[in-house]
Amino acid sequence: MSLRLKTKSYSMVFNFWATKVDNILSQIPLVSVDGHMPLEYSDDEYQSAMKQLQQCALRFDDIPMYPINEEIARRLIDDQLKEANDRPYN
Repeated sequence: MSLRLKTKSYSMVFNFWATKVDNILSQIPLVSVDGHMPLEYSDDEYQSAMKQLQQCALRFDDIPMYPINEEIARRLIDDQLKEANDRPYN
């Protein structure tokens, strides 16, 4: 299934956050620097992406909120890797 990020809302806070999460996920490599394939939880690139996702805040005027915890970050990364590996090569 090919879904493209296209928001319909006018919320700048949400749109900025969703775009940032999308950018982090899209930059995750399928293979680790040392050649691990597929990328695994213990790889530095995986851990770095988890940290970036967890630090991705919804930035409201009064306080930033961090809705992505470790479990959500792990599941997002695993889904990104699965879908990227399952896509047809065209």
